[in-house]
Amino acid sequence: DLVAGAFLSAFLQVLFDRLASREVLDLFRGKEPIVKLLNELNTTLNSAGLLLHDAEAKLIKDQRVKKWLDELKETVYDADDLVYKINTEALRKELEGESQSSFTSKVLMKLIPTSFIAFDKAIKPEIDDILGKLKVLLEPKNIPGLQFIENKKLPQRLPASRVKESDIYGRDADKEAIIELLFSDDASGDKLFVIPIVGMGGIGKTTLAQLVYNDERVNNRFDTKAWVTVGDDKIDCMKVMKIILEQVTNSRGCKIEEQYVLQDKLEKALIGKKFLFVIDDVWDEDPQKWDVLKNSVASGLRGSKIIVTTRNQDVALIMKPGSIHYLDGVSNEDGWLLFAKHALLDVDSKECSDLQEIGENIVHKCKGLPLAIKSLGGLLPHERNKEKWIDILNSEIWELYERRSTRILPALWLSYYYLPSHLKPCFAYCALFPKDYKFKKEKIILLWMAEGYLHSTTKKRMEEVGEEYFQDLISRSFFQPSSKGQSDLLTMHDLLHDLAIFVSGEFCLKMDDSNFSNCARKIRHLSYNGGIDDDPNTYEWFSKAKGLRTFLTLSESKPSKEWSLWMEHLLESLLRTGGCLRVLSIFGCNITKLPNSIGDLKYLRYVDLSHTKIEQMPDAICNLFNLQTLLLEGCDRLTRLPTNIGKLINLRHLHTPPNLEEMPLQIGKMKNLQTLNEFVVSKSNQSYIKLLKQLQYLHGTLYIKGLENVVDVEDVVEAELKNKKFLSELEVHWDWGDDSHAPDNSQKEREVLGALEPPAKLKRLFIRNYEGTSFPNWVGDHLYSNLVEVWLIGSNNCCLLPPLGQLSSLKKLVILGFSNVARISSEFYCSSTVDSPSGAKPFRSLETLCFENMENLQGWSFIEGEVEGGVFPRLKELEFRDCPRFKVSLPDYLPSLRKLEIFKCDQLVPLLPRAQQMDASFPSLEILEITFCRGQHLLLEGGLPSSFKQIRISYCDNLKALDEETFQRLTSLEKLEIWQCDKLRCLPRGLPTSLSYLTVKGCRLLIPRLKRETGEDWPIIARIPTTKTNDECHLM
Repeated sequence: DLVAGAFLSAFLQVLFDRLASREVLDLFRGKEPIVKLLNELNTTLNSAGLLLHDAEAKLIKDQRVKKWLDELKETVYDADDLVYKINTEALRKELEGESQSSFTSKVLMKLIPTSFIAFDKAIKPEIDDILGKLKVLLEPKNIPGLQFIENKKLPQRLPASRVKESDIYGRDADKEAIIELLFSDDASGDKLFVIPIVGMGGIGKTTLAQLVYNDERVNNRFDTKAWVTVGDDKIDCMKVMKIILEQVTNSRGCKIEEQYVLQDKLEKALIGKKFLFVIDDVWDEDPQKWDVLKNSVASGLRGSKIIVTTRNQDVALIMKPGSIHYLDGVSNEDGWLLFAKHALLDVDSKECSDLQEIGENIVHKCKGLPLAIKSLGGLLPHERNKEKWIDILNSEIWELYERRSTRILPALWLSYYYLPSHLKPCFAYCALFPKDYKFKKEKIILLWMAEGYLHSTTKKRMEEVGEEYFQDLISRSFFQPSSKGQSDLLTMHDLLHDLAIFVSGEFCLKMDDSNFSNCARKIRHLSYNGGIDDDPNTYEWFSKAKGLRTFLTLSESKPSKEWSLWMEHLLESLLRTGGCLRVLSIFGCNITKLPNSIGDLKYLRYVDLSHTKIEQMPDAICNLFNLQTLLLEGCDRLTRLPTNIGKLINLRHLHTPPNLEEMPLQIGKMKNLQTLNEFVVSKSNQSYIKLLKQLQYLHGTLYIKGLENVVDVEDVVEAELKNKKFLSELEVHWDWGDDSHAPDNSQKEREVLGALEPPAKLKRLFIRNYEGTSFPNWVGDHLYSNLVEVWLIGSNNCCLLPPLGQLSSLKKLVILGFSNVARISSEFYCSSTVDSPSGAKPFRSLETLCFENMENLQGWSFIEGEVEGGVFPRLKELEFRDCPRFKVSLPDYLPSLRKLEIFKCDQLVPLLPRAQQMDASFPSLEILEITFCRGQHLLLEGGLPSSFKQIRISYCDNLKALDEETFQRLTSLEKLEIWQCDKLRCLPRGLPTSLSYLTVKGCRLLIPRLKRETGEDWPIIARIPTTKTNDECHLM
């Protein structure tokens, strides 16, 4: 298979490092025959490595090379298992040497089979065997015309700015054409208008649809939107309808299994709504399925639109579209700009003029495909060597692939061929996942780490190396942002996914692949995405797959009882024969028990049992002392961890189950832990919190709950949270149950929180249900200059807020449930007891501020006069929610405030400054939302500044009128929404001509006045481009 050379290059480097490690050298010190054999193995592997570059270049056109690489790959895998066994023994000996009486050493001695006692005698024949196989492969008569070539090192990539996906060239006209179709009336008379975008793979159909979908004009035109990626040969109508329903209703995890029930629910959800749906990457030509989907959304308002992207014109025609948009490739000029952007080349520079002709010729060979252009440009950031550019331009692969029957574009194969060897196995590993899979970076990095793909010559953590690998693949356009804009999820274009499958060959397979059952001996990595019946031959297949290293379940659908039973049998078969397994994931399987035999899989590094029904962890899992990652998220029935979990000495990532009752005593022995998502302080073992002291390398987020159970504050002091310098987020939580307002000793709670002082570099802090009467000095201390987000929730005994104004980097602050705070005073800005930088502006970086559920808050003291330029200089969003007694005007000067939201604050609304004052005080204010302010009869009487663009007024039951003069002055107003204001009688006359979007819903007196042509207020709104009421939508 074609990835052999790439995988071998990466593996060999890791093998060299392991063979030369101090642990291995110490293990065989004084045993010269074995040391000599290992040196010979190292030299022989190095010789094999020098052939790989030439082999990878020739394997496409020479079947002998492919066969030779296959055989070499098998031998290198054996060598890898051998070195892993040596490393395991070296670890055992090292721990034994540390302390003959130590608990850990005694335990490990029991774990290792008795054959390891005479380890050197047992290992020598294995080394001899592998050496013999390698020597045969490297005999001149067996090398198929290959040359020994030193690996060509690619130039080191600088930490340059990453290419933004928004930098798109040559698609403005296409975008405007689609938007024009979205805004046009349907001449056919059909209620639903379908717009297919048709073009070949990699041409940019999805990117164009994203540009349209995210356009602000489009957002204002439709009541609701949804994006569905199909990506399969056959459309699953139920799945598509569920995704649309979830997005339309803003819900998750639709459980409906009957199609007619789902259709009915979706129809009701769309009544009275004008929608835009994007159905991306459609291949299915079955017209009946399209009719099912079309009928299920037919209840939407006229003017609703569906955009479909497809490579197949026949698919588009089945949908009876109003118009088809055919997408061509980008021009050579735009292609060159795109290429230069991804090559990080300044098109106006001298160096660019030297390379432009070569680059333009490369672009010309990409035939206008943006994906291919980006991929090749991504190979050359900061590369200014003309010969390297010429190598790519003149590569024989351009012509070779045109002569072969393959779906892989030459430009994409070249982008893979020129990848650094350490990135190739990471990319090919993605063949395990289905098309359109949403990749989560942290998960993929942990999988790469478990497989041994991460290699570092420095002291960087493996997780940091994985982060660099991932960012490198992103910058080379091998990954791209998810279509839904979820920042933590990425996808892989389906052509690149095809490339991953192509280069991985029979090395990485999915159980639904057609050739799955024919390659048990070769396969090393296997994934399962559901859909296979209970086939007895599957169990037999697993008995043959003795070299299997990976088994991943990826299905997110609810498993049936039959499927769960089948998975239990499959797991038993897998555990019997999976001696080489590094990765085991049975995510989402309904198994209730994990067999004890899992303890025999001593090579396991990654185990994911998340969202299973497991009720108890077998003690045998503690025998997996190579384990790096153990994931137990969503295991609702699991309440305890194994007592001997401290034996997992290499565990780096532990995600605990949600209903964990207490931490095991041995948690303190897991000194290599990098992430621990939750630490529970229980009533029975309240002193265990001090065990956190031993976990010095914790990174990321730590959530400590059950703090109401702390008896001795000194236990918290011993935890030494302040020294955990790698933590970026801390959440501390008291759960008082029914005694939420009456802790026994509020002073003790203050001392507990004081002892929880976090490291100075913390970025996010959450404090829940703290019941002290005041906060310790560290909360708000200016030394925490890295904090960007703080949430203080449910501190009902506090009368004063902490001095959070001193946090120089703070961007988001939420204060919720401080029922005893009556006034926000000067202490909120700076501390009177702790020195702070003189002249520092309070809240200098704050962008979002929310006060919520503060039932006794009445006043707010401001200190603008004491601080030049005022406080909150960068505040963009200000929210008051459920503060019914708050009745003080806003600060005099908020220069950056863009959005003001008032929710259930009746006494605040009348105190808004008058228009002329607001123009000066809030020059950037554009959005106002007023909700559940039921005491107001007339709103906005004081006027608003002319800069306002959006106003939403909802659930103001007693509102009767809106101030006429105010709305006449709002010359920038674009959007006005009025919801559920039963007593509102009419709209203001003389609405501004800038208004382009009006929504009125649930206003029983007003809606009849807005009837087209006949309503009394129709003349007021007739010229507005888009108006929506309960039951109709007017498009001018």
